[in-house]
Amino acid sequence: MESQQEFLEGLQELVRIGQTNDNTLTQEEIKDYFSDFELDDTKMSLISAYMAENEIRIQGILPTAISEEEEDVVRTEEQPSPAFQMYLDEMKEVSGLQTEEEEILVRALEEGNTEAANQLLEMNLEEVVRLAKPYQGLGMQMNDLIQEGNLALYCAITSYERNLHGEFHPYVMEQAKNAMEHALEENNISTRMARKMARQINQMNDLATAIAKESGQEAKPEELAKEMKISVEEVKDLMKISLDAVNVFENK
Repeated sequence: MESQQEFLEGLQELVRIGQTNDNTLTQEEIKDYFSDFELDDTKMSLISAYMAENEIRIQGILPTAISEEEEDVVRTEEQPSPAFQMYLDEMKEVSGLQTEEEEILVRALEEGNTEAANQLLEMNLEEVVRLAKPYQGLGMQMNDLIQEGNLALYCAITSYERNLHGEFHPYVMEQAKNAMEHALEENNISTRMARKMARQINQMNDLATAIAKESGQEAKPEELAKEMKISVEEVKDLMKISLDAVNVFENK
């Protein structure tokens, strides 16, 4: 169970690494990152599919290497990626804890038993999936949402104090739910900021084109900042993000 979860977390981290490297990874980087795993053909196919779905190119591997079954997977909230589906299938095989069993483990946890913490985590992962389902389609991929819940669940378990937090199960589930709701809120804020930035970039590019057409010279950041009523630094930040800022340059 832990290795499957670590594998999924590794896939998500590889996407972030690829995004900082021109959306490209090498096969050597992947093998080095997953050096603790036995990367058979099945896992490599899974990695290739996951990277392709997240628009990360693996050097030397064509996107057409994805199997026919994986090609049918559409990146929507209702149709999870192969990696996430593997996680969901694992969850179906996990049996939840009875109240009496959980209480025994909680007592062991309070005595410093780390294995009890691991068992409590594993046995409650499926419930985090159920808690996440009502939030499906509200702006975040389910795997990201569940990951937030799982992290909060782990933190709640390892920091649990009965006198401070009350009954164990309601407390840890509340922490998982709160974490998912917070992640959704943060994502919505980020989305609004991204839309605002996109509008500013479009405005900047339109102004740069108009200035270049009128004056015959490329627009300077100072000119754009004055017209847009924002700082020169903000214009420079927009320039870094914009793919169309070919008519804008920094006057050295």
